[in-house]
Amino acid sequence: MNEPASKIKIKIKIAHLDMDAFFAAVEQLDEPSYRKKPVIVGGLGPRGVVSTASYEARSYGVGSAMPMARAKKLCPNGIYLAPRFSRYKEISAQVCKVITEYTPLVETVSIDEAFFDLTGSERVFGPAEEIIVRVKDRISKAIGLTCSVGLAPNRFLAKLASELEKPDGLVIITEERVQEVLDPLPVRMIWGVGRVTERRLSSLGISTIRDLRTATLDFLVREFGASGRTLHRLARGEDDTLVQLASEPKSISREETFPQDLYRREEIESVVRRLAHETATQLRWEKLLGKTVRIKVRFSDFQTITRQVSLGERTDSGKLIEAYALDLLRQRVPLARQGVRLIGVGVSRLSNATVRQLSLFDDEEEEAALEQAIDRLSARYGTGVVRRGQGQEGGVKSDE
Repeated sequence: MNEPASKIKIKIKIAHLDMDAFFAAVEQLDEPSYRKKPVIVGGLGPRGVVSTASYEARSYGVGSAMPMARAKKLCPNGIYLAPRFSRYKEISAQVCKVITEYTPLVETVSIDEAFFDLTGSERVFGPAEEIIVRVKDRISKAIGLTCSVGLAPNRFLAKLASELEKPDGLVIITEERVQEVLDPLPVRMIWGVGRVTERRLSSLGISTIRDLRTATLDFLVREFGASGRTLHRLARGEDDTLVQLASEPKSISREETFPQDLYRREEIESVVRRLAHETATQLRWEKLLGKTVRIKVRFSDFQTITRQVSLGERTDSGKLIEAYALDLLRQRVPLARQGVRLIGVGVSRLSNATVRQLSLFDDEEEEAALEQAIDRLSARYGTGVVRRGQGQEGGVKSDE
């Protein structure tokens, strides 16, 4: 006799895919001479940091977020490269296309990782355990890269599973094996447990997830407040957050940290102009319009000032973004004699560029055509192949 539908428990099957050393792996894919060699991708200036290190570079102790200067000391014979984000995004889209052939429920977390819900896909494609094998195989054969995949009853466990056997790993955590897998792991494997929390837990005699699981809820809440409840649940493998479908980005921005602090206003404004046009180019590539322009300035003492202004109409015009960004800089950022360490320009309150207001002026139409031509050249030959001339004036014109 069939069990009533109301009593049938659906087994959730959520996967997490993480591309292995993604930026470095793409560079090794595109340049065969880099393969099996230490490749480090990141900012190449004195203040640059490592974005991604190949596994060959990691054997020297090089890791993500490490200052590039330190990486070069640890691995002097490494291959050091600036990021090529347009290429990484292209490969990321190919990976996502493979996943979406098996399920529409995909949550892109970053350019190199995603969650996807396979619960409803099993009726069409067979067991989720077989689907993730096919996904890994297709990414390897069609794209030429490896990834690590975890499959579990929830998001937390799926991500944890994908981290257990990198690179090229495949780990499945069933409901029956949750505590068997979790208990021996260090507490830093729990979501939200960073170095500070790990040290605090260690001072309380808690070093493994089993230690955390056996601690009482009252004790954890007393020591960590509301976060104690989350730690209590995650130590038991409990997580009811759903896979979130992809949404539009909230903002697009560009920023740059300088090898030496900038003092001359002309240099600072030149950087603002360039970043404004790079931001506008990204908006057009993404087919988005923005209504708020903002700038960020960080001084040598790490004081950071952010200023923004709302536009009358949404735009992807580099000329307009440049004008407002310069006006914010000139009117609302006291440069004085402080050195500038970082400058950023961004646009938020985004919407799809499917409908835009028609221009009443011929020069605006010509400007749009010029920007589209620059976009086409940049896409073909690389950014920076065409640069605009910079006039002496800029900013938003006064009505007076």
